[in-house]
Amino acid sequence: MALALGKMANTGETRLLSAGIDGYVKSFDFGKLKITHSMRHPQPLLSVACSPCGTVLVAGSARGKIYMGKRKKKAVDEEGEGRKGASGEIDWVSPEPEKPVLRPNYFRYFLRGQNEKAKEGDFVIAKPKKVKLAEHDKLLKKFRHKDALVSAMVKNNVRSLVAVMEELVTRRKLVRCIGNLGTEELGLLLEFLYRNATLPRYARFLLGVANKVVEMRAEDIRSAEKLRGYVRNLKRMIAEEIQIQHILQGIQGMMSPMLALASR
Repeated sequence: MALALGKMANTGETRLLSAGIDGYVKSFDFGKLKITHSMRHPQPLLSVACSPCGTVLVAGSARGKIYMGKRKKKAVDEEGEGRKGASGEIDWVSPEPEKPVLRPNYFRYFLRGQNEKAKEGDFVIAKPKKVKLAEHDKLLKKFRHKDALVSAMVKNNVRSLVAVMEELVTRRKLVRCIGNLGTEELGLLLEFLYRNATLPRYARFLLGVANKVVEMRAEDIRSAEKLRGYVRNLKRMIAEEIQIQHILQGIQGMMSPMLALASR
């Protein structure tokens, strides 16, 4: 605890000032043996002093900070009772508490500026919309590869299913997923292949997948009549596609000499 004597500016009376580690500065009246005033500081105090004129009070904290208070000015034309009540007190201005510095480990750090309103001339940047993922994309993010493949087959979207298969090829999980498919799921895959395997955009990839499916699941296909029907349709469709390609190659062969003569 630190002690000091201070003189009141109005009456010239002396007060005993004390400062403690609890952060309080107290003023004692010798005549009345009571505390006339007290104020609290945010840090422990180790020293206190008062100016000779009695209008400025200074307190030193344990962390090296100095708090200074100045006596408030009273109006000259103040009422008599109010003036009497205030004349016997040291009326100090309490220091404003320090605002804590926000750091990233505080939750309020991430709420800064949310209540600020845009002013004239400010540029407002719109918040990007959240991308809604499809069901198979969510399953791929959770590494549920087989479920993602089945979900894409149920949707029966050629573009989405091919994209899922290509992603599984990248992750080296397509062969394992084909081996773990049940009979009904295998039927969905074979039906998709015989309907879309000859599309020019996906033919090279899907024909390779069809070859792998027939090679891996040959026993299951022989044991189920429905699966054999899908394979027969796939075989007939591939044969028709090969025949069409031969015809187109013949037409191209006949047109090549004619185009060469026309270009001379």
